[in-house]
Amino acid sequence: MKYSFFLNLFCFFLLIFVSLKVTAQENPQDTNKPPNIVFILADDHRWDLLGSKNNLIRTPNLDAIAEEGIVFENAFVTTPICASSRISILTGLTERTHDYTFSRPPTGEVESANMYPALLKQAGYTTGFVGKYEIKMSGADQDRFDYFKPLLQAKTNRWNDKDIPQTYYIQNLANEFIRDASNTNKPWVLAVNFWNPHAHDTDKADQFHYPPEFEEYYQNVDVPDAKNATKHDFEELPEFLKGSMARVRWEYRFANPKMYQRIIKRHYRAISSVDKAVGAISAQLEKLGVDDNTIIIYTGDNGYSLNERQLAGKWFGWEEDLRVPLIIKDPRQKTRRKITEMALNIDIAPTILDLAGVSKPSSYQGQSLVPLIGADPDDNWRTEFFFEHMYQPKRASIPPMFGVRTEHWKLVNFYKNDYLQLYDLTKDPLERNNLAYLPKYKYLTDALNKRALQYVNDYENARTSEVKSREHYLNSF
Repeated sequence: MKYSFFLNLFCFFLLIFVSLKVTAQENPQDTNKPPNIVFILADDHRWDLLGSKNNLIRTPNLDAIAEEGIVFENAFVTTPICASSRISILTGLTERTHDYTFSRPPTGEVESANMYPALLKQAGYTTGFVGKYEIKMSGADQDRFDYFKPLLQAKTNRWNDKDIPQTYYIQNLANEFIRDASNTNKPWVLAVNFWNPHAHDTDKADQFHYPPEFEEYYQNVDVPDAKNATKHDFEELPEFLKGSMARVRWEYRFANPKMYQRIIKRHYRAISSVDKAVGAISAQLEKLGVDDNTIIIYTGDNGYSLNERQLAGKWFGWEEDLRVPLIIKDPRQKTRRKITEMALNIDIAPTILDLAGVSKPSSYQGQSLVPLIGADPDDNWRTEFFFEHMYQPKRASIPPMFGVRTEHWKLVNFYKNDYLQLYDLTKDPLERNNLAYLPKYKYLTDALNKRALQYVNDYENARTSEVKSREHYLNSF
């Protein structure tokens, strides 16, 4: 009898233990353990170049992450160039406020101290960064990152006495950090910044590079031409855009059908190589048993023109330049859906802090996307946003611009060239018809331009005293 009693008691407690373990595995969000976060950023990856949106390009790993997570269908950058966008991602601020782009002083001390890795490090996270940096921040990098491996663009890097493609090198650095950080009791956050699919601008013959195994990709397909890619579309542009750097790069990328097919396939292969690296990082998380508490975020730093209007590059206010993919996979959540509200690159920092349970600075201009995940549509969410490009290089013609995009309209002001664009995004989603100079739309054009100028004023006034004290490189409007 005693034996039977103790046996039954043992089985009872064993059943409770197994039940609790299974429940914890099925509901990891019930634990109080802070999540790990992998933020993956590709360079020049526009929103529609994913296998889930394009039946030619092969991105099975990103598609799998999207299938298991949240896809933001309307994600944009507030500045379509890498350096400014990357600072905006780190600081939650627009370019107009942080005032950083190429050839500018480092981002201010306050802005640098408020970047999300610095705040997470202070909150007890182990922080890492690998890949493309190419930005300048105030203060010491060790105050932001425990593991810091910035890289200049290269075709290969040395790993274990062997030259390997740079995309795989960045992948290996990421997996090294994940392995070491996962062996501690601290939560960790890692930024993985791939150079691909950015062009190698000095290599005008090949432009895009990737591991040799991808050479067979897309060999036997014809990539459809871009929208708005006729000679007429180009001729409709003002002279300052016809002579811009975007046209110069078009000449050695897409100037004829044969060149277009060759170069765009190289661009696709570079994207597919990033996809494979993302798959390897996901596999590392699973191998180490930390995948059930690690959030993956994937996006691009700006969009990209691929022969639209017979131009190449970014920098402008068209959809192909502003729109990026944005995927968030949180294994603690069972929600799988697509979100149509506008998401911005300045939302990344507050979102990551929110996911980690860390308060965002009041100076942040972006909003956490967490309330949109798994919730009903937010009637108070933004219905418009401001965008701009302030970089004015001496060596190339890249006209600065600013603008505002609503759900239905877009206004772009090339203020140095005294030229406006107005598009009806509902009736004209490809932005073929500029309505800005039609009398019928004068009131709307003026109203949206006034709205954009108000953003300029507000964002400039939000600058810290350090940034305000610098000589501003833009002339007054």
